[in-house]
Amino acid sequence: MSTSMPFQTIGAQWALLPDGWHQNICIELDQSGTIVGLNSLGDQQTDIVLEVTVPGMINVHSHAFQRRLLGRTQRFGKPNDDFWSWRTAMYADVDRLTPQDQLEVSSSLFQELVNHGYTTVCEFHYAHGVQDKNSAEIPFLMSEAVINASQSVGIRLLLLPVLYQLGGFGERPPSREQRSFVMETEVFLGLMDHLKEIYPDNPLVSFGYAPHSLRAVEYDAIAALLEHREQTFPDSPVHIHVSEQVREVNESVLGRGTTPIDWLFSNFSPDDKWCFIHATHATKGELKKIVQAQVTIGLCPTTEGDLGDGTFPHAEFLAAGGHLAIGSDSNVCVAPTEELRLIDYQARMASRKRNAFKLDGSVGSGTYLYQTALEGGRRASGLAVGRIEVGSKADLVELTQNHPLTTGKSPDEILNTFVYGGTKELIDRVVINGSIVNR
Repeated sequence: MSTSMPFQTIGAQWALLPDGWHQNICIELDQSGTIVGLNSLGDQQTDIVLEVTVPGMINVHSHAFQRRLLGRTQRFGKPNDDFWSWRTAMYADVDRLTPQDQLEVSSSLFQELVNHGYTTVCEFHYAHGVQDKNSAEIPFLMSEAVINASQSVGIRLLLLPVLYQLGGFGERPPSREQRSFVMETEVFLGLMDHLKEIYPDNPLVSFGYAPHSLRAVEYDAIAALLEHREQTFPDSPVHIHVSEQVREVNESVLGRGTTPIDWLFSNFSPDDKWCFIHATHATKGELKKIVQAQVTIGLCPTTEGDLGDGTFPHAEFLAAGGHLAIGSDSNVCVAPTEELRLIDYQARMASRKRNAFKLDGSVGSGTYLYQTALEGGRRASGLAVGRIEVGSKADLVELTQNHPLTTGKSPDEILNTFVYGGTKELIDRVVINGSIVNR
């Protein structure tokens, strides 16, 4: 949690602004933790001086409770173990989850995220409780546990309550193991209303909408969700799992006559407020539609690797003008640097070149990927985060110049070191909403 009131001025020996590195910057803040001025530091006294200062990273896709599975699902009982068999193990774990469990695992995870340099987390929250959910009471307690966890740690939270109703394409009824996820549309909308009423002006808590996937919700439910969004949280983000698995795509073609992404574009109007999570098996034509619509892709490389999902054409998508963000998903990994590193290494192996993104040398590849993920995270979260500029929140990470791996290096080299070879030990302090948070 925060250890102080928001600072009024923060000095940065080096700061990564949207247009690159700047030296000796004074960051001025208002009482809400928003940046209101950027000036030369000069001889000005500030409340605190940071060394190499970068915006905190945005985690656009997390399932906090799945952190409990780490270590349990890395033993394989059959040769063809895959995403679907992993999902069975996940079902067994979530069936036992209580609000107290949710609070504990979320608090622990969010602290780990802060320790590694995430300052915003978008929690794709679909563990709504196993009791019969004829009202929003039990789901609210589960959502409240996530919110309380974020408040105790001090991390910025975009809570995305998930609408989940079916067991698969063809309106397959949900199984008993999926009962924690399932909510009727009216109960879900009641939950959203209640959250707005209880948390109207919390500076660190925001809300968005998350139809789980096209295998879990049908047209009418998505339409009702989007209508409620326009009336209750206009312009809030919409996140959805899509085209993660080949089997999912094939079942969509069999059940609906087209792929999940094409179905979404045919029936709704995804735009720059939408985030497609994974989109691993998007076709070239679908990727073109995504770029044109300015939809952000939320990639979770360590989870996608752990589950054997496949790889995304990162370099080609970015070259075409696409937007990418990163998330920790199942939280098998909690470091943004590992997500970024894996994106680059997958692209290098696919192209068999080290400069997979065809960079011009003005900044290192670590800095390029970090800034790319910041911009994608800003778009996907719909929040004023991910930049050191007037109007953005003062969510900052200080990288040390006094570590054996960073001594004598330029700020760009230090950020590259952090992305490719560093750990949380390279982080000195984390500032969220203008205040230092405990690590």
